[in-house]
Amino acid sequence: MDRVSMKEHAKEQIEGKIFMLFAITIIVAAATSAIGMILGPVAPLMSLVISGPITFAMDYIYLSVTSKSRMPQIEDCILGFKGENFTRSFIGYLRYFIFTFLWSLLFVIPGIIKAIAYSQMFYLMVEDEDLDPADAQRQSMALMDGHKGEYFVMILSFIPWMLLGAITLGIAYIWIIPYMSTTFAEYHVRLVEAAGSKKKIAKKAEEIAKENKKEYNKDKAEFDAAVEEVKKSVGKASAVVKKKASKAVAKAADSVEKSAKEIKKEAKKSAK
Repeated sequence: MDRVSMKEHAKEQIEGKIFMLFAITIIVAAATSAIGMILGPVAPLMSLVISGPITFAMDYIYLSVTSKSRMPQIEDCILGFKGENFTRSFIGYLRYFIFTFLWSLLFVIPGIIKAIAYSQMFYLMVEDEDLDPADAQRQSMALMDGHKGEYFVMILSFIPWMLLGAITLGIAYIWIIPYMSTTFAEYHVRLVEAAGSKKKIAKKAEEIAKENKKEYNKDKAEFDAAVEEVKKSVGKASAVVKKKASKAVAKAADSVEKSAKEIKKEAKKSAK
């Protein structure tokens, strides 16, 4: 993927749309913040509910900008909350959150890798209204297979721009946020084009799912075998312990019996 040409195309596409795109970003951020302030303790739960529809809407907006040169509209902000879009985007984000969180438990790096692998989910759901979240997740993995490194490098390439935004007290973000978002949308468009067709993507997704299932079954079989070995070892150890314990008990009983006889003997002598 030619990162330079993608960025150049993104710059061309956002020309004349900067303030509308930034206004949409501010509206979404303000609405999210207001919900957080109003709901207080339950705000994190509500954030989990609305993050999917918001991501869906923003990806729709930037895909429209980069692929259709369409001027975004304020009402596009609520697209993710309409009809089936809400259910699909909510479930999609829930899957994204759970899977990346679980992988993050294995340290940070696996979580980052999986987040990148799932990065195309919402673009795919925007493009195909019949695509369910699980298939979108698998197809995203198929699309990003072999591209995760270059995607990560592209993220890193925006660090100087983010620093510029901080230095200018956020003023530069008016241009930087639309620029970055359009570039990532353009990356998706070119990724799909490179894949050939949606059928090829779906086929590759099925192959990856089968491979993952095989790996899962293999790991599960190895795990089950290891558990059985542990059980056997514990059983043997338990038998040894029981045997030694029974010998020790028998020996102790003999000692007690001998001691009792000695005590009785001494008691008889004392009585005489």
